[in-house]
Amino acid sequence: MKLIKQLDIVLLLLRCILSFNFIENINSSPNLPCLSSIEGPVIYPDDIRFQSLIIDYNIRVNYTPSVLIYAINEADVIKAVKCAVNSQNGIIARSGGHSNEKYGLGGRNDTIVLDVTFINDITVYKDHRNRNVAKIGAGNRLGNVYNKLNQEGFFIPAGSCPSVGIAGHALGGGYGFYGREYGLACDNIISMNMVDAKGNLLENIESSNHYFDLFFALRGAGGGSYGIVTHFLFEIHPIPERVTYMSLEFNAAQVQQLIKAFNEAEINPRLENKTTLRMKLEKKRSILKLSIIGLYLGNRKRAEAEIDKLLTKTETTHEPKIKPILLEYVEQTFFESVETLATSSEPPSPLQSKYEVVSPVHNIFKVKTFLVKQGEGLTRKAIDELVKFLNEVPCDTSATFELWGGKINHRDDTSSFIHRDVLYCIILTSETSKEQSTKCVDKINDFGRYFQSKFTSYYSYQNFIDRDLDDWETSVVTEDHENTCKGHMDTLMPRVML
Repeated sequence: MKLIKQLDIVLLLLRCILSFNFIENINSSPNLPCLSSIEGPVIYPDDIRFQSLIIDYNIRVNYTPSVLIYAINEADVIKAVKCAVNSQNGIIARSGGHSNEKYGLGGRNDTIVLDVTFINDITVYKDHRNRNVAKIGAGNRLGNVYNKLNQEGFFIPAGSCPSVGIAGHALGGGYGFYGREYGLACDNIISMNMVDAKGNLLENIESSNHYFDLFFALRGAGGGSYGIVTHFLFEIHPIPERVTYMSLEFNAAQVQQLIKAFNEAEINPRLENKTTLRMKLEKKRSILKLSIIGLYLGNRKRAEAEIDKLLTKTETTHEPKIKPILLEYVEQTFFESVETLATSSEPPSPLQSKYEVVSPVHNIFKVKTFLVKQGEGLTRKAIDELVKFLNEVPCDTSATFELWGGKINHRDDTSSFIHRDVLYCIILTSETSKEQSTKCVDKINDFGRYFQSKFTSYYSYQNFIDRDLDDWETSVVTEDHENTCKGHMDTLMPRVML
């Protein structure tokens, strides 16, 4: 629990930093007088604290807002939106600051940024239908959500990075190691509170009232377009008694067989929904590595059977069943798995392990995503092309295969998340330096266009936003949802669009 508890410590430090010189009325700047009644800190670019507060996760791109507002309640959000409208300024909400392309800072200069970090209350109770629910403020990070809910014996299915903000994560879908069994984060949203573009607070946005169209839009396609969500009501689930963390390493030359097994994950004998796997093919310092981490929502014996089922799928008429170089099973509590998964991708440095939860390590990187549909899977030619690219690109680059399926693919007419036929999501990430940034970004963009046109579906995952997509307006919306979405959007756009 030590890693996650850093949230409370660093949030306290952030509050102290922002309250420094609070007595000197930091909100009285003449830049935007309509913000003077905001209760939370209002920070302008001439403030000594400003620059340190706009450095987000990816420092490859950066923008300078016109003002940074830390809302402490819904009244602050209402005032900020009305001020932005009246002064004809753009406004964007920031929760965790994990937008890969800096849309948490507006995606351009001179935007009003409304940070909701301090709207971070969490309340657990039984609702009128006797469901276990949690009201969660939009400023919470996933680590804090897991920590607080675990203390009550519950959890929500969400991602594994503890410093990600709950709001952007859930509104755009939100998958993780619990999704195959419990669905996406957005699937577990019961209702929301939101401030619309006119500064009106809309409460209890849910499927059974006149806000149905808005409820539909927010659950899976609501990352910043329709208003600023201040609170969520989630259905929560009892934590499993035991879970099993799995870690495997392979010879990189076995990638063809291992991806074949991923291609057949949903073919009988299919993997249980309780099994979630993440395969990573990574080139680092010119060395190619192949590994899998996974989680089974149950005991070690069942986890071992699931891995054997997967590896059996690697066998062909010409190739025997592959064996991992290293294999580890760790049966643990649910919350121990949260901490394990939070640090499983890389052995963290001492500084990273202490502060990464709310002040993530700042990197220079570019991310592209590809969705591979069920019944298809990558071909051998596609895998050869991917390996060739990884070996030739001049920066450290990885391709991560996130297994979807299970309840993630359950279609729901109250959700606008449209990728319900995906077998796995491929996340292509290039980590670079300032000197190599342009060259590496050009390389990954060129490869991405080629790879997507030849070997994967046309679509990408909206939560890993990519400003270099050629057809970004359509690359996250499938044809079979277009008419449904249009019907909802005709109702929504005049009323709530920011």
